[in-house]
Amino acid sequence: MNQEKETCQVKHEAAAGKMEKLSIHDNESIRSNIEQLTIELGEQKEFNHFILDDKQKAISTLSALITKGNCDEELKAHFKQALHFGLSVIEVMEIIKHCTKVAGFPHSINALFIFQNLLDENTK
Repeated sequence: MNQEKETCQVKHEAAAGKMEKLSIHDNESIRSNIEQLTIELGEQKEFNHFILDDKQKAISTLSALITKGNCDEELKAHFKQALHFGLSVIEVMEIIKHCTKVAGFPHSINALFIFQNLLDENTK
């Protein structure tokens, strides 16, 4: 039982296919990160310590907003931001297509119309 408390074995499907051991200390690190995130959310601080670059954050945000639905103005603003951060029109379209599986057709088609209108506005 002590050994169970000290380590957990997790099957990691990597190329090597070896068993990876996670120590309790790793779990504590995860807990402290969650605690820090909770504090920052409560204080409404901006998160500047993530590893993701701006393009990756934009992809994540667009995916969340498309899936959420009913946030047209936010989605339009984040489409603009994604293009500003260097995502191509094709990449944004791919994100919308990919979200169809999770969000369903109505949310995705709405996102597509919002994005198309944004592109039309920018070409005028």
